[in-house]
Amino acid sequence: MNFAFLPDLLALMILIVILMLLRQRHPQERADLWLLGLFFTLVEAVAHTFYAQGGPPQKILHVIVMDCYLLTGMIFVWASGVHPVSTRSRLLFLSLNTLPLMAICTIYGLHLNTGLAYFPCMAAGMVIGVCTSLYLRRNWQLALAHVCGWMAMGYLIHLADFRSAVYWSLCCVYATAAMNFQRRLPRGSTGRLAIVTGFTIWSLCLLLHPWIVQYRAYADIASHIWNMQKWLISIGMILVMLEEQISSNEWLALHDELTGLPNRRLFADRLTTAIERADRTRSRVALIILDLDGFKRINDTMGHQAGDQVLREISSNLRKGVRASDTLARLGGDEFIIVATDMEQERSLNHFADTVRRAMERPIVMDGKMMVVTASVGMAVYPDDAEDSIRLLRVADQRMYALKHRPGAQASKGVSGLTAAVVDSHMAAVAGRRSNVSAIR
Repeated sequence: MNFAFLPDLLALMILIVILMLLRQRHPQERADLWLLGLFFTLVEAVAHTFYAQGGPPQKILHVIVMDCYLLTGMIFVWASGVHPVSTRSRLLFLSLNTLPLMAICTIYGLHLNTGLAYFPCMAAGMVIGVCTSLYLRRNWQLALAHVCGWMAMGYLIHLADFRSAVYWSLCCVYATAAMNFQRRLPRGSTGRLAIVTGFTIWSLCLLLHPWIVQYRAYADIASHIWNMQKWLISIGMILVMLEEQISSNEWLALHDELTGLPNRRLFADRLTTAIERADRTRSRVALIILDLDGFKRINDTMGHQAGDQVLREISSNLRKGVRASDTLARLGGDEFIIVATDMEQERSLNHFADTVRRAMERPIVMDGKMMVVTASVGMAVYPDDAEDSIRLLRVADQRMYALKHRPGAQASKGVSGLTAAVVDSHMAAVAGRRSNVSAIR
């Protein structure tokens, strides 16, 4: 037993425990895969601790070490996957390509140093790699990469350099994980830098291992570098989870969790920005408040889950009805609000209101049945109706409630009648102010 490995083994166990605690607070599939990969790394470290050169268990422990190297790399390749294919196809692709590599690592661990043992696995691996790349991934470049990788391994096996052939395959696996994490994790992330650096070092260590074996003077340095990448990757994973949690908290502070729309806080900031822009460009800003009719009855008769689904469907429909430059927000409950900029002419105002009407009138499927949810609408325009955001909101809210309690308003189908009434009320208010100004003059 090599007691020199015990401190590193203990440190790795502590990092795994920390990651498990974080995973309990923020469960996600990727964290489970990371833990599984680190578990195989721990098994490999334990096997190294009990590894005795020339002892009876040497071959068994060597097989465990080599297979753990491969399984760890494949798990992290799975966790770092960025290809837009189904989970089933990805799992099948990795599983099939792991089998020939697993056979080669096992053969090497058993010290069967003969080309006759390796070549059948190598040929099967090339065929599987090309076929799965073309039929599961639809990627001829990936198929070509498989051919090049297996041909390089075949050349090394032909030279009877079995160690270099096996470690070359492991190097390719870890290099793939490094490239995938580089593309998948967000730019500017400290965790991304640590993870990509760790896998790059891991890949280079595997590539240079056959050379290090021949030059024992560099073995201690290589051992320290080998341990360094494990801590980099483990710490990087913890940093990524913490950074994602911080980003999630920032997003939740400004968005509605149910619909994903901006909440009242972000809406107020967007409205202020829109008004400031309107002052600079001498344009107008339209504000529409929508209050769903009979939403409480939906919750009471169909349940709150159905009510939540209705809110999500309506928010999705309204998203399709507004421009990218507009802001759609949920103020709470069953109330939505829209801020539209650059309303230069009355025609654009009418077109905007009509677009909102059509979005609201899209049917919603609930329990296999089609239903249309109506809404009471209030509109105000800056600077025609108010000179600041607070008054603009008050005017739109007052018009919405006035139309909501108008006789026969609830009997109106959809929101077409209400929207027309809102536009008319805005036009009447503007005309009234203009006539008052003329009378004063």
